[in-house]
Amino acid sequence: MPAVRALAWTWRVQGADPVELQRTLAAPRVILVTFHGMLLQTLRMRHVVVAPGRRPFVMLSPSLDGRLLAAALRHFDTDHVYGTIGSHGIAGAREFIRRVQGGDVGIIAADGPRGPGGIAKDGFLRLAAAVQAHVSLVTMSARRGITFNSWDRARLPLPFATLQLSLRLLPPPVEGDYDAALAAAQGAFAAVGNDAASPSRPS
Repeated sequence: MPAVRALAWTWRVQGADPVELQRTLAAPRVILVTFHGMLLQTLRMRHVVVAPGRRPFVMLSPSLDGRLLAAALRHFDTDHVYGTIGSHGIAGAREFIRRVQGGDVGIIAADGPRGPGGIAKDGFLRLAAAVQAHVSLVTMSARRGITFNSWDRARLPLPFATLQLSLRLLPPPVEGDYDAALAAAQGAFAAVGNDAASPSRPS
């Protein structure tokens, strides 16, 4: 973990639109939504898009992969809550909503935890509607990196790689009206992912 942490600090972040960045930082309740294959890169992103005094936390599944990622996140001063289907998912969603209402910044993988990779599901919209939070679509991609042969096509950027960051803040979704919002989010993810040549974009 010390080696991974040192590696993350060598990554340079660029490309964020100053207006979109300021809108994201100023939103009283905000959920950052990315793809599962980009979660590793959020280790560097949190220092850019999370305002001082607000704690970032990630919603994870209680699977082995989720527990391993939770252990890694502790080394990067990032909290987590567990969420899945069934009764455990309800408890996780309540904790997620409570923390976003309190001003913390929730981070969700729109296509996790089982994929298919690059295809957003509407769970993040339902959570955002429940708490009236703004949704900031976040993509990061490094052209120099190692892409793993996994369902999410995760990429580990090389030392001193440049991470291209893109933000797009959406208004709070209306409860029960998710189809159009999900289509817009998927289109935005695909467009940005194609521009950045991200391996996590829809295939």
